[in-house]
Amino acid sequence: MKILVAIFLFFMFMNSTVYAHGECCLSRSLTEATTSDMAVAENLGLSLQYEYSNMKTIRDGSNSISHNTVLDRVTEEWPEMSPETRSFSIPTRMIMQKYTFLAAYHLTERFQFLVNIPYVINDMYMRKITRNNMGMDMRMDMKMDTVEGPGDMTLMGLYTLLADEPANPTKKLTLGLGVKTPTGENDEVSESGSLVHAMMQPGTGSWDPLFLVNYMRSFYPLVLQANLLYHMTTEGDQGYEFGDKVSLDIIARYRVASYLNPGLELNGLYAGEDTDHDGKYSRPDTSLLDNTDNTGITSLSVTPTVRVNIPKTGGSVDLKFQKPIYQNANGTQQVVDWRAMASVVWAF
Repeated sequence: MKILVAIFLFFMFMNSTVYAHGECCLSRSLTEATTSDMAVAENLGLSLQYEYSNMKTIRDGSNSISHNTVLDRVTEEWPEMSPETRSFSIPTRMIMQKYTFLAAYHLTERFQFLVNIPYVINDMYMRKITRNNMGMDMRMDMKMDTVEGPGDMTLMGLYTLLADEPANPTKKLTLGLGVKTPTGENDEVSESGSLVHAMMQPGTGSWDPLFLVNYMRSFYPLVLQANLLYHMTTEGDQGYEFGDKVSLDIIARYRVASYLNPGLELNGLYAGEDTDHDGKYSRPDTSLLDNTDNTGITSLSVTPTVRVNIPKTGGSVDLKFQKPIYQNANGTQQVVDWRAMASVVWAF
């Protein structure tokens, strides 16, 4: 069985959101598709992926600050006595889960068609401070209702531009062109009837072109890969536009045995600010999340990995744990503390 080593994302890009559609998701899934054993399937490759992202830390730029410090800063601008009641909320923890089904089919020796179908589950815990008209403050912790549902499906064509061997290349250059479709809901509302935070919505409501370049170089038993993805975002049907994204992933994988392949990935990301053209999701006076000034991030992560090939089959299992080592957020944002990923791949 061929050994194809994966590279992870080093994202360094411009324009995006805090997390669900910014510091995660689509680039991660597409990178897995192009660097896993799906890419070496002779006919059909199938994969089921699971991601669990934990977010608690709040960063102001590159500095970590406490949740109460954020609230203290807000209330410093409020008058002691006011005829109106004021309130402001921040996230204290987010748990974002995603199941992704991927299928890659070889139409010809050089051309492969890829389908990416996600299902997302988003949970958020909040802390809200309220000041009444007597100047008294009250802080309360709460949990948002879970937001879940199908996400945005992606279709992509992959073309092998260069390969020194058709069956088991040591050098391979692949180009990809695709589109993210607006299949996920982006108008979920809370019990109060207001739109759920844009970053918590399952979908984006936009048609977005995608451009990918993947290069593999094998120095058996060591395999290296780099995966560059540019996600050009457009305005969604609710007027919200997530920032563009570029991801560059570099992965090294070493074949210890025929069935065991440990690896290490370097991941980076630059995402720029979002734009709420119609102002439907923006509530900067009452919510940290609903302020597009607090979107966009540059991050660098490392990811130790292990791939286990199932003997005498086309199956394999990938396990990964991602830990950011640098994050610089635009404004004040809650960021990813760690992410765990698991996938089962079968090549036919």
